[in-house]
Amino acid sequence: MNFGPLSQDEYFRAAHLSEVFRTKIAKSQATGKDGVRIDTFTEVLEAEAALIEKKIANSTYTFTRFKERLILRGHDRAPRQISIPTVRDRLTLRTICQVLHTFVPSTRGSAPHTLVKQVVEAVRTGDVNSRSFVRLDVRDFFPNISHAILKRELSHFALSPKVSSLCLDAVRTSTGSSIKQNGRGVPQGLSISNALSAIFMLRFDAIRSKKYLNYFRYVDDIFLIVDTSEADNTLTEVSRALSSRGLKAHKIGVAGKTEISPVINGIDFLGYRISRERVSIRDSSYKRMFKNVLKVITDYRYRKDDDRLIFRLNLKITGCTVDGKRRGWMMFFSYTEDLSQLSFLDKFIADQLKRVQFPLSRATEIKRLIKSHHEIRFNLNQTSYIPDFDKFDEKDRAGVIAALSRHSLDEVLTWDAIRIEEEFSRLLSREVHDLEQDVGNPS
Repeated sequence: MNFGPLSQDEYFRAAHLSEVFRTKIAKSQATGKDGVRIDTFTEVLEAEAALIEKKIANSTYTFTRFKERLILRGHDRAPRQISIPTVRDRLTLRTICQVLHTFVPSTRGSAPHTLVKQVVEAVRTGDVNSRSFVRLDVRDFFPNISHAILKRELSHFALSPKVSSLCLDAVRTSTGSSIKQNGRGVPQGLSISNALSAIFMLRFDAIRSKKYLNYFRYVDDIFLIVDTSEADNTLTEVSRALSSRGLKAHKIGVAGKTEISPVINGIDFLGYRISRERVSIRDSSYKRMFKNVLKVITDYRYRKDDDRLIFRLNLKITGCTVDGKRRGWMMFFSYTEDLSQLSFLDKFIADQLKRVQFPLSRATEIKRLIKSHHEIRFNLNQTSYIPDFDKFDEKDRAGVIAALSRHSLDEVLTWDAIRIEEEFSRLLSREVHDLEQDVGNPS
């Protein structure tokens, strides 16, 4: 999608808002506090886009209180609160996000692969025996972002007063049953959440990057490689700098959180186990994939639907490209150098399929992690092994519907194009959501 150079005001013109809705919002299914569904909003899109344009132009736009969804994080941790906006607010927020990414490009952040590669290069450069990892995990990062500091940071960039005001209005909007405006924190689940958290930390990162040769940050996970003699001082300095922003790091001793450890011992970072000798998949991330596979195979035990199993299991194995983004477990962990882990998983999958008596005649249709890894690393732009759903034509989409539903392919092909597109989007969104859960929390 290429809209060409636009001024910040032009992003909020009705025509542009309508295009954002069609390309970024229309496939989603979530409803906010007002209960308005996507299909209902679509019917009045022209009027809604005009209303958003008018309200933003005269500075009267207000966000509806966000619907709350809680994600459990274990018996000893409070659940994570996810904020779900109304369709109208989702459209407005997505457009604000476009403005932030365009006028503050650093808000796009670094891809996990890029950071992992940089850490590996740093680990493999210099004397492994005289350096240490310093890692700080920020406690409740998003809920503790100061609005006063965020407002100050927004003023350092070329953002219009209207855009900055909309950002602050969004983060002040309450979630769930509370009617009190927030005084701090960025709600998780909004399209602008990561961009605003990046703006909050950009100058902090710039200062640390100048001071330390090997400084890295991924959301709430801060990671440095320093001389062992400087490790304690580095931890103290970064901790104090965080405190000046109203943030606190976990204390040393909390497993997988804040720590100092010798480079020679290796370390877990973004789901990987990184050492001088090898990059592999962290144990907890690796074990998660076994569980993901077993869920699909267990589903097959009760449904005995060969086509459904093949589609879903292959998607777990290869990942995919959809809406221009790479999704899935293997996509995320394609930087691994430990192919023995992938070979073992391939064998595990084959053994489990035999256990549930999956037909041998169709076993060759099940893809392999080893092959997926190679195609992702070295042939992603040309391969047909990894599905790119953005390139699927109507017949391909009908095939996906048939594989994931109780409709036959012949039946689906009798549907009109709009029905095929809507059902394909609905079913695929559910599967892609599961792919995101497969990766889990990489930090």
